[in-house]
Amino acid sequence: MSSRAIPNTSSRTALRLSLWLVPLLLTACGDPATLSAPPITIPTAVDAATPEMDAASSFPDSGIGSSTVVVSRVAPDHGPFTGGNAALVRGTGFTADALVTVGGLMVQPADTQLIGPNRLRIILPAGEPGPADVSVIIDGAESSLPGGYTYDQIMVDPDRGAVSGGTVVTLIGSGTSFADGDTLAFGGTPCTDVTVSSETRLTCKVPAAAPGSVDVVLTRALDGTTLTIADGFTYYDSTDPFGGGLGGGALEGDMNISVIDATSGAPVSDAFVIVGEDLSTDHQGLTSLLGQITFSGDDLTGRHTVHVAKHCYEKTSVVAFDARDVTVFLIPWQDPSCGMGSGMPPTGRGRSGAYVSGELIFFGPNELGPNPWDNIPDPREGETKVAYVYTTQRCVGQGSSCRNPDPSIGGAHQRVLETEVGSRGYPYRIFARPAGLAVYALAGLEETATGNFIPYIMGVGRNVLAGPGMEVEGVDMDMNIPLDHVLDVRLTELPGVARTGPDRFVVNGEIDLGGEGVIERIVNGENMDVARGRDSENLFRLFAQPALLGALADGRYRVAASWETGDYGSDPSTHVVVSGVRAADAELVVGDFLGIPQASSPAFGERLPDDRMLRWETDGPDPDLHMILMIGGDGNPAWRQFVPGNVHESPIPDLSSIPEIDDIATGFITWVVYAIRIPGFNYDELSYTFLQNRFWSAWAIDVFTAQR
Repeated sequence: MSSRAIPNTSSRTALRLSLWLVPLLLTACGDPATLSAPPITIPTAVDAATPEMDAASSFPDSGIGSSTVVVSRVAPDHGPFTGGNAALVRGTGFTADALVTVGGLMVQPADTQLIGPNRLRIILPAGEPGPADVSVIIDGAESSLPGGYTYDQIMVDPDRGAVSGGTVVTLIGSGTSFADGDTLAFGGTPCTDVTVSSETRLTCKVPAAAPGSVDVVLTRALDGTTLTIADGFTYYDSTDPFGGGLGGGALEGDMNISVIDATSGAPVSDAFVIVGEDLSTDHQGLTSLLGQITFSGDDLTGRHTVHVAKHCYEKTSVVAFDARDVTVFLIPWQDPSCGMGSGMPPTGRGRSGAYVSGELIFFGPNELGPNPWDNIPDPREGETKVAYVYTTQRCVGQGSSCRNPDPSIGGAHQRVLETEVGSRGYPYRIFARPAGLAVYALAGLEETATGNFIPYIMGVGRNVLAGPGMEVEGVDMDMNIPLDHVLDVRLTELPGVARTGPDRFVVNGEIDLGGEGVIERIVNGENMDVARGRDSENLFRLFAQPALLGALADGRYRVAASWETGDYGSDPSTHVVVSGVRAADAELVVGDFLGIPQASSPAFGERLPDDRMLRWETDGPDPDLHMILMIGGDGNPAWRQFVPGNVHESPIPDLSSIPEIDDIATGFITWVVYAIRIPGFNYDELSYTFLQNRFWSAWAIDVFTAQR
């Protein structure tokens, strides 16, 4: 059986890509870079006299009694104001060309899937809290369901967890006023460790409960009033129904294993599964057409290891766990020899971005017209006054899903000069991802020769709701937020150095605006909120910061501190994130770094040991989870392993005696160890959901080579 290396892909790049390829079975949106600039025009509604189905005298889901387009209900009928969740629109007369709007905002055509003439699956756009009309438009005919969907004022993230409790959740509100002393209850039981970060962000640890969905109830300390998110959190007693992993309680003689394709969500049949490394064990076999296999025996108690393998997939091992149910997502090779990774991508319905426009308002003697930019110093020779306009980005962390589209494409006007006068201020127009977001502008002096930009003033436009294909006009920004504060960061509790580093410190600060995203100020390719150095004895100062007042009153700094290797942020590295930072002009102490994994067997560049065990050591306290990724000598992803934080070794058995299963390709192999800390984490309830680094509070990485 032959396989081919991925062209032009380094092992380290492949490992990075492999990490972030997690199952997104209910994906909310595509890569922002693929958004189409030209807006889509939503067809106008049909004449008001067009008859609608009377629900009392017809069969809304059967199609009987009506040949027209009818919307009868949405399930579920509510969800977070941020959108991104899935729902089914039920009715009659649906086709593959259907356009759906919720609250007047179009659902991305690429996020509208025809299940049948009576059902459409959609991914909700962001919306204003409260009831929203749901409409389906097909060939000029439209049917609407008034108030068919309700946007909740609060999003719970994550919105599911194990029945044992302990999951750390974040509540993000829109227009909320969270305050110290507020309490939360999940299904009537109080949430513990409640921490209020801002008026729109709160975290707590959920209690234990029976399986099923429960209401989440917030009680305000100020006046005792309550706010309820119906069915806001779901408890499961098996594995995470969407995130997979481990669950179901301790092993008591039976182990149920499900194997799913990580990219398609389909069950993987004929995958080889074995408990332990003894190839003579009875606990081995191939998965069924449903991707499932069950093992039983008196010896299936306590901690065990499971390995899953299939040709053209990355092997996966879950090491030293005690859980009855195991769901593994196998990642397919993007290799032409496996029928993947070649040819043109399939065509389909596209995605549209949005435009946001308005004026930058500077204050001065002219109340009804533009004023000069007097709060910015006069430019010297070779400088000019300029402003740049951006939107908040969706999330923090790595991966294309966090990127914003280029705000200057499609005829936009993102770079604003003092000479470009509008009616009351200085006009701008930017291309944006369709979402609930904030818009911000930075004004200052720019060197015309180099593009070096120094900001002095900032403006923010909040609560902008941009739907696909929309132009949101009139988003004016008062340019009155001085950038005259600093944020000082001191690093402590650093671990020992690894084999080849790290040798550089990087401190990055972003402003978190809750459900509207984060402000990451990058102008002309330069990140303005980064401080670098080689010595941790000195403070790391982030200049030109705004006070978190006025339009930014509910904002909080998110500070990420890293100890990295080389000028390009390579590994070995160790990272810590601190969220909810309120005060500028104060010293923030960041510590509790995780030790960097260091390979002991095989040592760097050596051959795999005869016992086929990977071993590593770390300096300092154990993490919650180790994750090992391996690239074979052919460049294909070879193995992924999940290991408890207190275990520092993992087996890689030779499965080549199993039909159609190859061993790791010979040559130089690359393996990486991630040490990860996740608040509220329980290894025996591992979920792939928590492989997204927005849930991590600290992590450390190193990359090694070996020979086979």
